[in-house]
Amino acid sequence: MALLLWPLCATLSAAAQQTANPPAATETLPAIVLLLPGDATPYARAAAAVRAGFFAAHAAAGAPIAVEARETDETPAAVVAAVEAAARRGARLVVGPLTRDAVDALVRAGAVPLPVLALNAPADGATLPPSMLAMSLRLEDEARSIVRALPPGPLAAGVTTRPLPFAVIHGGGMLERRAGAAFAAAAREQGRRAESFELALKQDRLAELGRRLAAQPWRAILLALNAGEAAAVRPWLPAETAVLATSRVNLSESSAVGLAQDLEGIAFVDMPWLIEPDHPAVMVYPRATTPYSAELERLYALGIDAYRIGSEWIAGAQRFEVDGVTGRLRVDPALAGRVERSPAVAVFANGKAERRDALR
Repeated sequence: MALLLWPLCATLSAAAQQTANPPAATETLPAIVLLLPGDATPYARAAAAVRAGFFAAHAAAGAPIAVEARETDETPAAVVAAVEAAARRGARLVVGPLTRDAVDALVRAGAVPLPVLALNAPADGATLPPSMLAMSLRLEDEARSIVRALPPGPLAAGVTTRPLPFAVIHGGGMLERRAGAAFAAAAREQGRRAESFELALKQDRLAELGRRLAAQPWRAILLALNAGEAAAVRPWLPAETAVLATSRVNLSESSAVGLAQDLEGIAFVDMPWLIEPDHPAVMVYPRATTPYSAELERLYALGIDAYRIGSEWIAGAQRFEVDGVTGRLRVDPALAGRVERSPAVAVFANGKAERRDALR
């Protein structure tokens, strides 16, 4: 399938265009091909946010790295062909694709002809080819990071060796189910017990859930819910128990101020881009000129960090860390191609999200 060259002038200023594609005589680092879904796909808005963040980071860096943005329809054949075409044109790195299906297609294809920094993780923990890195914003990774970051806490009453269990409350959506399963799996990996509850937004079911949670002590209540679901269940949760959640509860928009008040006391993880605007690593980069939802802001931030990881990688670094706008990022051969992301921590207090140093 034909590939469309993205019109850089639609995204960049004249100065940024010159930086993105410098004259060949001044280019001192290899070229990058940014491979994202096209305008005709359902992922066009997501791709535009990633693209804008990527070129914002490129312009801020001021490095003479030639970047070529290309579009595909995200079908497996088109993505594999686009990567092969980038190798033939002499590119040194492909950043993309964006969707999980497209990443899976590259993994199934086996060896890739040049380094690829994928912007999603393959399904089911598939093994990545040696020349491939994968970075993502998966809720499953956030859930695991929450469980792993929590200190052990008190032991169950009358038991000297058994820590208190976790209560996992998940919604009925696909993302929420996946996050709930990740919470439970992470607890098992830590040798901890977890009991799962599916949320039902009916008064009698909420009351029953509240009674079941109050019947025993918990190390923490882990919410695999969106913001509206978390606000609905919050009044029914035991006041003395820590309540922790993924970034799904943080809408970030000014219109969600009232909802934030309903989430009082819930701690969550999210990226510094949204909860630490005064962080030095965040302040370096301009905000998007188009008002974005929280979801698109996260993708814009992903684009920023994708550029930073990619530029380090093609410069020859194999083991490094980046203080990123999506979190602390670590690349290490021991991680089997996964870019490890450690998000920041915040808690809803007095109707707004406040940064915290650690989960409790």
